[in-house]
Amino acid sequence: MEFSQILYGKSEGVATITFNRPNRLNAFTWTMHREMRAAIANAEADDSIGAIVVTGAGKSFCAGLDADDLRTISRGGEAARAGMPEERQAMFVYLTELKKPVIGALNGHVVGIGFVLSLYFDIRIAAENAKMSMIFVRRGLAPELGASWILPRLIGFAPALEMALTGRMVAAREALELKLVNRVVPDADLLGAAQSIGSDIAHNCTPLGVAEAKRLFYRHRTGELAPALAENEIVTRKMSKSEDFKEGLRAFAEKRPPRFRGR
Repeated sequence: MEFSQILYGKSEGVATITFNRPNRLNAFTWTMHREMRAAIANAEADDSIGAIVVTGAGKSFCAGLDADDLRTISRGGEAARAGMPEERQAMFVYLTELKKPVIGALNGHVVGIGFVLSLYFDIRIAAENAKMSMIFVRRGLAPELGASWILPRLIGFAPALEMALTGRMVAAREALELKLVNRVVPDADLLGAAQSIGSDIAHNCTPLGVAEAKRLFYRHRTGELAPALAENEIVTRKMSKSEDFKEGLRAFAEKRPPRFRGR
């Protein structure tokens, strides 16, 4: 696969997607998004891949929407919004519907649309130099792309609203306190830490169980307990008949790593 604005690689059961516009702080473009979607689709279909890492080249993860696109929008142009509004409304939802976990390795600026994108990752690892902002109100805009839905569910209503109303920068350590990120690591260790988590999932967890866990958690993010319990029971019965469940039992008894096959 050839791309113009991202890099795509595979190693140790992990696919790594890198935004590759470092001279523009990886400012977001629709080309970048479509290339990311194509790379993720490739990883989702690849049986050798157990997890996906997304990061940014250079000093930034993503510093927001590209300035050229912002100027086009301000002039009432349509070029930056090709395929919209349908594409915009669904552009990040697919991340929650993947069977494989997506891990964000967040470095430098994680701002605007780059920040909202990170909210749809399943696991977020931040470098110590990471700075995050839902900057929209400081650019004459309001939060978009479902940020008003997902951010309160991640960190709670009050801190989410404060971030939205102020558009202020949140440093990595505060992001950890807010539970915006799962952990903070030294800058030099960021990609390795994210890939290590992905590799652990790829080699030690059943793909069937990972896919079901992800589906159930997003499905049951809202709703009542009783339906969740009932669906958990159905999934458990199905999983107990799988080859991976039998392999998990054998591996435990034989004190060795499991060799899951996703069956």
